[in-house]
Amino acid sequence: MIPIVRKHYLLWVLRCISSVLILVVYEAKGQEAPETKNPPIPMEIMFGNEEIYYLTILNLPIDKKGKFGYFGVASALVPYENERSNNELVMSNSLTYNFSQKWFATAGLQFHYSKGAVPFTGLQFFSASPKWLFLFSPNLQWAPSINFETVGIVEYKPRLSNNLGIYSRFQGIYNQNLDDGAHERSLLYVRGGVSLGRTSFGLGVNIDFYGSERAQEENYGVFIFHVF
Repeated sequence: MIPIVRKHYLLWVLRCISSVLILVVYEAKGQEAPETKNPPIPMEIMFGNEEIYYLTILNLPIDKKGKFGYFGVASALVPYENERSNNELVMSNSLTYNFSQKWFATAGLQFHYSKGAVPFTGLQFFSASPKWLFLFSPNLQWAPSINFETVGIVEYKPRLSNNLGIYSRFQGIYNQNLDDGAHERSLLYVRGGVSLGRTSFGLGVNIDFYGSERAQEENYGVFIFHVF
């Protein structure tokens, strides 16, 4: 019964994706991405063979000088079976202080689907240009156990014309429990496709590792990424 439901659901998802892509191509054709004075808000959804992945990033200044800011990340993994115990939702909220151009000090609170409230402090390196984006953020998590986590994102997005470009992204996380020295969680996500204006779409691969034995789960599919 589950394979039949999943098959019908995947067909429905593919129809939705096709409709969205047709609209994106129609609206973006011959148009240049409009300028905006508001901070960009990237949002992604990926429909994989095993689960749906969702990501949103907020990077907002607090003061006019740009010294203080808010950096928030929300991500979710939802299997098609939709069993509550398998759903993963992580929301990280941090205040940032720019102390050296591209370097920031961070402190905040993460809401984790299995750990609960996780306070953390750390550093963040952020650099962006029309072609490249680099984000590197090591931090220490102080509860319920002391963990060291490193987050890294690299985007390469060269333009082929005013409104058409190539989009690629490598996204990784490594988390280790310092109390017992064991690997706790890591991942490698890869994206490759094209961009039309502020919308990118293509193929994606998610590889997740869990626990001290690094149990591996893989998810392959198509993604849509838009910068609001």
